[in-house]
Amino acid sequence: MKELMEITNLCYQGLFENISFQIEQGKFVTISGANNCGKTTLIRILSGQKPISKTIKLLGMYMEEYPQILWKEITGVIIPQDNVTFLFKTVEEELNYTIHLFKKTEEEKKETYKEIIKKYKLTKFQKENPNDVSDFIKIKILLAEKLLGSPQVLFLDDICEMLETKEKKEIINLLRTIQLETGISIVMVTRDLNVALESDYLLIIDEKKILLTGEPLTIIEKDNVLNKIGLELPFMIDLSVKLRDYNLVEKTELDIDRMVDNIWK
Repeated sequence: MKELMEITNLCYQGLFENISFQIEQGKFVTISGANNCGKTTLIRILSGQKPISKTIKLLGMYMEEYPQILWKEITGVIIPQDNVTFLFKTVEEELNYTIHLFKKTEEEKKETYKEIIKKYKLTKFQKENPNDVSDFIKIKILLAEKLLGSPQVLFLDDICEMLETKEKKEIINLLRTIQLETGISIVMVTRDLNVALESDYLLIIDEKKILLTGEPLTIIEKDNVLNKIGLELPFMIDLSVKLRDYNLVEKTELDIDRMVDNIWK
């Protein structure tokens, strides 16, 4: 697998001290940690909003070496707390304006709009003001607009934080579908380990360092470490760990029905 990003000895304003890690191309990577550990700042650094020289390489080249227009073409970033304001009065107008920037013919524009409305399940919101819809719908609109430019990597700052469980699942499934279809790399920071569990790779930040890295389930099973730094385990993993302590199950089980079957065997 080719390397997408290489971060070497990242130091920043007391938040990070000599952090080094790599991100593989085409992967869905989650970075997690307790509140105030610097997650949003890190996503701003990785996405180029807070550039640091001779520290971060994207596709083998330092970020400061990219012309700004090229950097914007190959990267996309969504940070909900920046209070994005949409320009147009309807979702339809908002999406069509962005489509117009990337598609040339009228036929391409019409087909692209139909595809987006269907894929992102926005049909009944077409005539609504995008600034007045729920956070869930706003996130979908932002994703659709950012992905129209076909970036190679998408940086996300806890876009599921304000969503309901069902909504979080739909957004993650949507991201996974897009990842498989396009090969895009996704880098997301979040405090929610239920969301992190769905990624390919997980990094845990604590005390200005990378504390843990690896496959999400393996990392999240380290309950003593995660609880100590203030991260809440997903319910099924927390339950599995407790049941393992009483020898009621042999391994972590994420499906409640299978867990019940295993207990009663």
